[in-house]
Amino acid sequence: MARVLALTSRVPWPPREGHQLRSYHVLDALASHHEVHLLSCLRTDDDPGNGSSLRDKLAGFEALPIPAEHSRAALASALVRGIVTHMPFVAAKYSFAALRRRVADLAGQFDLVHVDMLPLMALAAEIDPRVPIVLNAHNVEHTLLAARCRVERRLVARSFLRNQLSKLRAFERDACRRASTVLACSEDDATQLRQMAPETPVEVVPNGVDLDYNRPHGAPTKPNRMVFVGQMGWFPNRDGIEWFLAEILPRILPARTGAGIVIVGKPGDLAIPDAIRDHVELAGFVEDVRKPVLESAVYVVPLRAGSGTRLKVLEAMALGKAIVTTRVGAEGIELEPGRDALFADDADGFARAVVRLMKRPEEIERLGAAARKVAELRYGWTAIGRAMLPAYERLLI
Repeated sequence: MARVLALTSRVPWPPREGHQLRSYHVLDALASHHEVHLLSCLRTDDDPGNGSSLRDKLAGFEALPIPAEHSRAALASALVRGIVTHMPFVAAKYSFAALRRRVADLAGQFDLVHVDMLPLMALAAEIDPRVPIVLNAHNVEHTLLAARCRVERRLVARSFLRNQLSKLRAFERDACRRASTVLACSEDDATQLRQMAPETPVEVVPNGVDLDYNRPHGAPTKPNRMVFVGQMGWFPNRDGIEWFLAEILPRILPARTGAGIVIVGKPGDLAIPDAIRDHVELAGFVEDVRKPVLESAVYVVPLRAGSGTRLKVLEAMALGKAIVTTRVGAEGIELEPGRDALFADDADGFARAVVRLMKRPEEIERLGAAARKVAELRYGWTAIGRAMLPAYERLLI
């Protein structure tokens, strides 16, 4: 049994949002075989005292508040560093003095350091080069930022993002080269990461789903309702749902009387066009997303940007939902178009697919059963965790 120091950008419990889910289950697998000490950043909406089965498995746990989330001066300082230095803002935000000192104090006591998410690789300078680092890459971050640059309409914001893009690309390249091993979510991501760091081993550890917690439960009770799950603070979610509301839903409504969508997740300042307002429900944050998902007939994933794999899609599969998605939305997930889910990358095709399903309950049932079967065969977290561990063992020999 080795001693592992794990660094996370937020407290990973309770595992509600996408990157929390991956962080939680990867750490859970590690803690089942090794002695894991977790040093986490603490966001304003985190609850470090919330009990969880993972916390009970840890050898130690510490959480440090992120200054940029508590102080305007600290946020301004991180922004300035992100603009005038080589370090991108997203990394500068997490490279605060208290965290750097604590990593420097702890790292030498451990056999391996697990770094969860790219920005925390800013702390690699505090770690002895002889101590191996595993980087858990949730996405290829610079590709996400490039996609956001392409659609950002505000001049000032677009200028800032363009300033950040080259810095983030260089930071991500250097981080992958510094890591002893990188964990990627998909083969597509792994290919890009290997191109940036040819000498660094890149292992694919796909995202997974809790198959026991997420189970099908009969036919949908609201046959005219669609559901989207995702908080609007993540750019791909916001871009996708804004596209859906502007271009797709207006094509569905004339063809399906009474159709509507419920959007589950923190809405931020998402604006609903007046013409479709009566057909859109903002559920906001809910403790258990299974209820609105199970009630709805069609699970929509209108994403146009992103990398990695969408945990929301895996959960919908496990719940036995009929899914309509773009190819980006299902990237890295082995769904066969037409057999396991319906795919469409344009507004007309997406709308037609949704209407087709709403008119054919038997097709909703068939697709949902097929999606659940794929989840059972390939995406259970327990099996993924077991398959992941050899990547660590090779560094601990």
